[in-house]
This record gives sequence, structure tokens and C-alpha cells, in this order.
Amino acid sequence: MTFRRNIAAAAVTLPIVLGSLVATIAPASAYASDNCLDSSLCVVFDYNSDLEGASAHFERDNVSNLAGYVFDEYSGDAGYGQPVKNNAASLDNVSPNSYVSIYFNSGYGGSCDSVPPSGLVFRLHNTYNNNASFKFTHDTRCYQF
Repeated sequence: MTFRRNIAAAAVTLPIVLGSLVATIAPASAYASDNCLDSSLCVVFDYNSDLEGASAHFERDNVSNLAGYVFDEYSGDAGYGQPVKNNAASLDNVSPNSYVSIYFNSGYGGSCDSVPPSGLVFRLHNTYNNNASFKFTHDTRCYQF
């Protein structure tokens, strides 16, 4: 009787464990396109200063930890395939009505930069190559562009 219970428990548990493994193995990726499809909330990180190199687009959602996201636009450009976390040098806030704040630490902590709506930043100030999270908000503690 105990053997049958163990087999039944394993049959229920195994798909859950395997599903969790697959979810953690697949690398995350920023939305990649030439344009933001929903520009009401969109930010574009660039690998190099002056809005150069590979890009990573993020739409609609705040990201509390950029780990797992990669620069996946413009294959062949500098930074293509590199992690976004701690590698972005410049930024385009495509959002016409929303600030975006970029943070040194995951979880929206540490030093930060705040970019106004439709703002271009050719070189991040506090988060240059040290960016771990961002959210669509105007954080007055941050360096203001």
C-alpha cells in the first residue's frame, strides 16, 4: 500500500519538478524589434554610449532584476548576446508620458538615474554599466537627466 502511494506521489510531483526546471533553463530575453510596438511605456537600453551597439527593448512592465535578459537586437553589433544587467551604457525612453528610473541594484535600490518622457541619454550617469533594474516612474532621489 505504501509503495502505491509513493508511486502516485512521484507521478504527481515529477511533472511539476520538470516543468520548473524547463522554466529556469530557458534564458529570458528583452523584446527585440526596430520599434516599440506599444510606445506608451517603452525603454530601449543600448550596449554602448551614444545609443550605439546592440539594443534591448522593454515594454509595459517594470523589471526588478535584469538578470537573464540579453541584448538581442542587431546581430553583429557590439554587445549582441551580452547580458543587459550591468552592461547598458545609454538609453532611450520612448515613453511619451512616463519617466523611467534605472537602478544600480536589483529590486529598485541603490544609486539611480531618472529619464524624462521621450528622453535620450547618451551616457548613463549613476548606472553606466551598473544597471540591475528599472521601473516606469519619476524617482526624485535619482540623478535627473
